Amino acid sequence: MNLNRRHFLSGAAAWMSAPACMAGQRSIKTISLFHTTDLHGHILPSKTYDGIGNVGGLARCATQIRKWRKECPDHLLFDVGDVYQGTIAGYQTEGKVMIDSFNKMGYDGWVLGNHEFDWGIDIVESAIKRSEMPVITGNVTVEEKKAGAIEDGAFTKLAPWIVKEVAGFRIGFVGLTTPGIPYWSRPELLKGFRVFDPIESLRESVKELGMEKVDAIVVLGHMGWKRADDFANPIQEMLKQVSGIDVYIGGHSHQDRPAWYWSNVLCTQANYYGINCGRVDLSFDLESRKLVKRNAWTVLMDDRFALDPVIVESTKTIVENAEERRQTVIGEVSEKISARGKSSPFWQLICTAFMKTAEKQKIFSEGVFHGTFGNPDVDPGVKTIEDAWQWIPYENWLVHARITGAQIRVIMAESKEDRYSDRNLFGLDPADLQPDKRYGILFNSYDSQSGGRRLMFLRTILEEPASETRLIPVNTRESVIDYFADNYEVK
Repeated sequence: MNLNRRHFLSGAAAWMSAPACMAGQRSIKTISLFHTTDLHGHILPSKTYDGIGNVGGLARCATQIRKWRKECPDHLLFDVGDVYQGTIAGYQTEGKVMIDSFNKMGYDGWVLGNHEFDWGIDIVESAIKRSEMPVITGNVTVEEKKAGAIEDGAFTKLAPWIVKEVAGFRIGFVGLTTPGIPYWSRPELLKGFRVFDPIESLRESVKELGMEKVDAIVVLGHMGWKRADDFANPIQEMLKQVSGIDVYIGGHSHQDRPAWYWSNVLCTQANYYGINCGRVDLSFDLESRKLVKRNAWTVLMDDRFALDPVIVESTKTIVENAEERRQTVIGEVSEKISARGKSSPFWQLICTAFMKTAEKQKIFSEGVFHGTFGNPDVDPGVKTIEDAWQWIPYENWLVHARITGAQIRVIMAESKEDRYSDRNLFGLDPADLQPDKRYGILFNSYDSQSGGRRLMFLRTILEEPASETRLIPVNTRESVIDYFADNYEVK
């Protein structure tokens, strides 16, 4: 063998067998962050918005997380909000099934999402109290006290940021929720809970974490990927204005965005319903303690992943009860009910149901302003709770107000500017409205708060004392179910 070749091979062998701590050798420590978001109460697999089935669910995510934990001893686990609203199991347990599952899986923290507030602040408080891990949400106040400064009750668990030490490295986590909440949720549901500018909160938290001498800063934000910022997702402006952030883990917009960069911040988002589970790897130089590598990706939770046996067993009774409720018969449709057009028979059906519900509450209305959520026609046959969930996917509450004919016309004109809206006025002919006369009109709580800033005139009108706006303690889905229960056969 050539002498130079022999020297090369022996040198290479010595290099390969040398300990990592040898002089001049730099070593890396990688810390993994696992994340879920927008689970919306989904324990078991569900389907995508495009109709692809048998994907997602927390039980599948738990299997992937269990595998990752074995591979990566230095890890943390977080959820980025909208935890429990969206399934019968979540609804029946007031979110407890999801929080208990988080506790069992050993989550290190979670963020409040906007749908946490759909059932009122008391349910939020109960969920926080039940949580064994911190709830990291900084841009909120309770009775004018910021998260981290609240002295009494379950909301003392709210933290604007936390520091977790892993493998000798200190990582700061900042939690933020969407500033869109006041444009969706009624003040009667929020009570003393308020949301303020996430940029202001982030700036404060990053400054405070600087004094904690952290090695990296990760933002967990219930604000998601959009091509351009909007009122509910101001990520680009936020990351542009506040420096010192290494990673942004998002939610809310139901997008699978494994990795993108904005203002040199690595951003990632893991879809909805647990359809994708997310992971971020942070690699630190052990000598300089600097963050030298950031990687992010998501994994599709399809049938490659079995359901985690612990989550399946611990939720078995709740899931079975939810399935029984899902199949509960509410009534029968004798002939096809068309849902086509703004004045469709289906739209008339749900509006009639709302008026009947209000009457039972001794609240009499002359009209309803509502849409149909783009539902397909209702076929004849027996109908169940599951059908009602498809017709009315959200727990919006009924709202009653007394407004003038002129104001009704303004609201209708405003709604027409939204090309996706099929809202219409039921029970009254717009041509017959008297400008100064007040009419009792029913809305849903979402629309009454502006429908996500699409109906700002409506919001302003209902805020006027003369409108006598009041929340009716019945959600719109319950109203439709009640109507079927009263009539059974619906035409």
